[in-house]
Amino acid sequence: MKRYISATLVIFFLLPSPSNAAGPVQLLQGKCPTTNLSEVNSKQGLPSKANALLSGLMATNQDTKTWQIVSISPLKKTSHFYKPALKACKKKVADHTYLINVLVTKKSAQLPVRMHLFATKEGKEWKIWGLTSY
Repeated sequence: MKRYISATLVIFFLLPSPSNAAGPVQLLQGKCPTTNLSEVNSKQGLPSKANALLSGLMATNQDTKTWQIVSISPLKKTSHFYKPALKACKKKVADHTYLINVLVTKKSAQLPVRMHLFATKEGKEWKIWGLTSY
């Protein structure tokens, strides 16, 4: 019985649940993108934009050891990141958002940190407008 409880507690603390995995979205430039958003058929140009932003963010944090973009995908309405994006910006922005999943390892911590960037396409340019981490 004690082993079952211990294993359950370990799994509970190691695996993020929807209730604690998606915190509030911090706006990177203090405002949401305009509602003049483009329909996106491909994510071309988004990985390079994300890499450029992440390089700058990670350079300012001396505790960062490594970082890696794990995935880039459209933000789905069923995702637990949709509601925080909706609270930060309008529905139209959330519906046109891509989610960038980043894994960050730190020098001072054993476990990696997950960071999620929120990006939309305004005209021909990608704009990374928010982030959240846990």
